[in-house]
Amino acid sequence: MEDNQSKIATKDSNHSPGAMREVQTYLPGMEAIAEDYIIKKHNAIIHRTHAATPTEEKLFSAMLMAARAQMKTGVEPANGQFKTTLKFLRNFAKISATNNKYIKEALTGLQEHPWQYDMFVEDQFQEWRSFPPISEIRVDKFGGVTFYFAPTIQEALNNPSIYTQIDLKIIRGLKSVYSIALYELGMSHVGERREFTIAEYRRYMGLKDGEYSDNYDLRRHVVEPAVNEVNEKTDVRITLELLKRGPRGALTGFAFTFVQIEEIEILPESHQLEQIAELCAMLPEGIGSTRGVVPLLKRSLEQYGLEYVQSNVQYFSERVNDKAQAPIPSPGGYLRRVLENDYGMEIRERQEVERLLDEKRVANAQQRDASIQSINNIDQDKKKKEDNEIYQLQAKYYAYFQSLPVDEQSDILTKIDQSGLLIGPLETKIMGYFQMEKKLFL
Repeated sequence: MEDNQSKIATKDSNHSPGAMREVQTYLPGMEAIAEDYIIKKHNAIIHRTHAATPTEEKLFSAMLMAARAQMKTGVEPANGQFKTTLKFLRNFAKISATNNKYIKEALTGLQEHPWQYDMFVEDQFQEWRSFPPISEIRVDKFGGVTFYFAPTIQEALNNPSIYTQIDLKIIRGLKSVYSIALYELGMSHVGERREFTIAEYRRYMGLKDGEYSDNYDLRRHVVEPAVNEVNEKTDVRITLELLKRGPRGALTGFAFTFVQIEEIEILPESHQLEQIAELCAMLPEGIGSTRGVVPLLKRSLEQYGLEYVQSNVQYFSERVNDKAQAPIPSPGGYLRRVLENDYGMEIRERQEVERLLDEKRVANAQQRDASIQSINNIDQDKKKKEDNEIYQLQAKYYAYFQSLPVDEQSDILTKIDQSGLLIGPLETKIMGYFQMEKKLFL
């Protein structure tokens, strides 16, 4: 395998869009081949309290996967520094939000709640430890992620003397953090029976005080759903036994017996099937049903994400349907080559340019509307000012009119009525009379 670190160092020095794509391509964990999803987890990493959400657990597993992939290159990580990308973490944890707020909150969650390490005391040190699993995370403007494990996690990565092989594809498909914890526990104790008191089980699952404090709620909402999901979606079968004591059979704990069945096929989830169906609909007629196309799309979705696959399928369809070019002799093989070499990059770039142009057009329209509104506001202010000046001048003439003798006022009003030229309110007529007939300007 090529030296990933040297590629990272080379490309990070160039901030062009091309350099950003190279960084994302060569970061460990981004090229995830099938065996990368099978990692050896030190049992002490399994035997711990667990994260608050399934997303946090999946992100931690994704970072373990990226770290192990980086370590397989034979390059010692400088100062315990590992690298991956937001894109890989988001795809692995199946996070649909793209504004990065949700994933950053989940990463922060891994730092906020300390884990209790090695609950079954299988580590050589046989000591209790408490720490946040991720000591530091850095995200650059290109979406590159640099992260550092806590020293204890780093020790376990470097020396997995007691380990269990965990299939991360199965982890990705589990929806509950309690299911993830139970599956990993089962994989590390296949053919064995494990007992927990209520207090031990709560601590192992990372439950807070007051959370599912009623034993019936704990069993109904935590224990049984986790057992059912593991039995339905993984290659581990769990038999649950309720531990009871006393004449009334008070619940005191749980016992789990774990058996591993033959390897199972991990089927796409419903949302992935919908995505594959939409992608097949984009393909030229007959190609979507060709043997090997659906597995190819499934693998590509898992590895690259929907936007990447859509753009490449669009490129493929446009090329196949282009009558001005020579026919494609092997559409299935060409589709594979398109996806592997990312021929659809130009479509994503074109779409991004169109999006930026749309934003610019909207911004220009808003600026134009704001300018027009500003001019209108100035005109309105000017008109309002002129009207006020006229009202004030009319008031002056009317005050002058009222200061005249009554007989003279009556004579002026008669002349105004007889002229027929002066219209409007009385104040306006009076001002017009003095200005036009008397040439009086106040």
